[in-house]
Amino acid sequence: MTKRLGIFGGAFDPVHKGHTQSLKYISDLKIIDEIQVIPNYSSPHNKNIQIDEKHRLKMLEIAFKELKNIKLNDIELKNKTKSYTYKTLKYLKDIYPEKHLSLIIGLDSLYSFTTWKNWASILSLCSLLVLERKLNDSRGLKKELESKISPDYDDFFSGHGKILILKNDLINISSTDVRLKLKNNESLTGMVDDQVLEYISKKSLYKV
Repeated sequence: MTKRLGIFGGAFDPVHKGHTQSLKYISDLKIIDEIQVIPNYSSPHNKNIQIDEKHRLKMLEIAFKELKNIKLNDIELKNKTKSYTYKTLKYLKDIYPEKHLSLIIGLDSLYSFTTWKNWASILSLCSLLVLERKLNDSRGLKKELESKISPDYDDFFSGHGKILILKNDLINISSTDVRLKLKNNESLTGMVDDQVLEYISKKSLYKV
């Protein structure tokens, strides 16, 4: 039975190697039993999602089909409302009351975490597993979060409300960059999985 559940949300507009390599990296660490990938219906950060959810879901299926412990969860797509993390986590906690939930985010999201809606409630429902990508960012971590950083896995998984920063050298890609390159017919070598690119081309996505 799955005891440690990872949650990875986003617009995935489109999914790219920054997403897939991040989850493969965590999967290979063997610290999480299952990771659920949850695409947003509508972004809480007022980002304009360009592609219909059925295409984003299909691209995710293609991108993660080789990783057996990564599952897609379409709860936010079915709700058809703005996707707030605390609501999704509350729903998951009700379903999996005995599981440890780890919300997987990037370092940039950790820096802005205290601006998230009901961020303290989020920390009562899960812990934050943070991917430390290299950023051109001079911001420091908020004092409210500094005390929550765990020194090791045992401490991190001992309860919720903790933060673990995973040091890694993953590539830093944004979906915005990918969309711009697609629009300009530029090369996406090393940025998007080949089969996802094939799907984008076949469906003529991101051309407008």
